[in-house]
Amino acid sequence: MDKLKNTAHKAEADFAGEQIKRPTGTCEHTVVTACDHNFIWGAMLLGLSLRYHGMACAYHVLAYDLPEDDVRFLEGISGTRVFPTHKTDTRSVCTQKPLAIATADTDIIVWMDADCMVSGNLEPFFVCPEGSIQIRQRGKQENASVYRNYYRGKDIPGGIPKRVLETWRRDVNSLPESRISKVYQTNCFVINRSHLPFIKLWQQQMEKVIPADTTGVYSPKSEAYSMTDESVINSLFAYSADAPPTSEYLMDKDPEAACIHFGLNPKPWKHWTLQAFNYYGEVQSILDWARQQKIALPQLPESFKPGNMQAEYRRAQLSILYKDLRYQLSSGLRAALRRLR
Repeated sequence: MDKLKNTAHKAEADFAGEQIKRPTGTCEHTVVTACDHNFIWGAMLLGLSLRYHGMACAYHVLAYDLPEDDVRFLEGISGTRVFPTHKTDTRSVCTQKPLAIATADTDIIVWMDADCMVSGNLEPFFVCPEGSIQIRQRGKQENASVYRNYYRGKDIPGGIPKRVLETWRRDVNSLPESRISKVYQTNCFVINRSHLPFIKLWQQQMEKVIPADTTGVYSPKSEAYSMTDESVINSLFAYSADAPPTSEYLMDKDPEAACIHFGLNPKPWKHWTLQAFNYYGEVQSILDWARQQKIALPQLPESFKPGNMQAEYRRAQLSILYKDLRYQLSSGLRAALRRLR
């Protein structure tokens, strides 16, 4: 355990200015994530899905205050290394992505959130065309949904609000005009080692603009940084001269191989959403395979037990009806308020 802690501390030191490790071993790619105990099942599903689909990439988990049993469960997945560390403030684990990335020693590094899993073998898509960062840009409707609470006056839904751009330009203080009109999503992206200075810049910028007492993945009171880590990296894509070029996201193109993101709450290991239910059978197949492989698993969540499937589905149906109604009411109210301003 002490050895693993020292390794995690080394990753932090790398970003503090020490020499970054060079590639070693035979793995060509590393998938990295970060989690605390609340996401142990997410990190387990991600690692298990990699192996279930025959992926040989290394798997690294930056583990925040995990009990020793959780560490052992993760290390029971072949090719997995766990890097225990300790949170020093209340910022979400999502703001620690650069530290997790620093643990990798391959040329290609793939970040995946600990509420992702893979369906099919994605390793052919772990590429950075012409030195770019492979990352998904949100569509116009998605962008409008992200910023729907922040549009004012002459802001055009689907774009980035003017006040957000103004704050980003001031905080980054590099380029005079934004280079993006829609934001990128940070649940999954691919970099190579030449991008590590930019990843370090991302960490520094998060420490600068996200207060240490911020909690959660979302910070709704912060207009410019409501999406925390995602908002910050987009501020750099928009206004930093040091931001690398980006390329088309490839892990949603092949129907036989995709990165599945359980982005909505609740997460499947708590309760299923109607959207997540599309992958209920996939999760059950992965769990059955893990048992056949004699891989030790944490206590099975009630939501994963097949006997609870029908109850979970009914719950998900009711939940989506409630959320849709709330969304329509709040959208109508905000549109009326914008017209009054």
